[in-house]
Amino acid sequence: MLVSSSSLEVGVVPDNSATTDVSNVPFNRAPGPADAAPNPLSGVDREARVLRYREKRKNRKFEKTIRYASRKAYAETRPRIKGRFAKRSEIEVVPDASSYGIVPSY
Repeated sequence: MLVSSSSLEVGVVPDNSATTDVSNVPFNRAPGPADAAPNPLSGVDREARVLRYREKRKNRKFEKTIRYASRKAYAETRPRIKGRFAKRSEIEVVPDASSYGIVPSY
């Protein structure tokens, strides 16, 4: 039995212009806002953001700030060996600096 080509319908796809085109989106993720065209800022918005950034940059402070006075007080009272915190039991084990002799500083 022969069938004419006019009677066969081969993969008709409906034309819906209202649906989102997902032909260029990978199959493992849904289309989202990142797939949309970028929305550039207007000149006024950009200028305002740049001015705000420059103001904040001028006000940066890199000095050391102490947030908790109680932590500072505790750190000052803790024993140290060569500038590092040490346990009280380690203090007896470490020899005095005077046993090595005095090195003159110029």
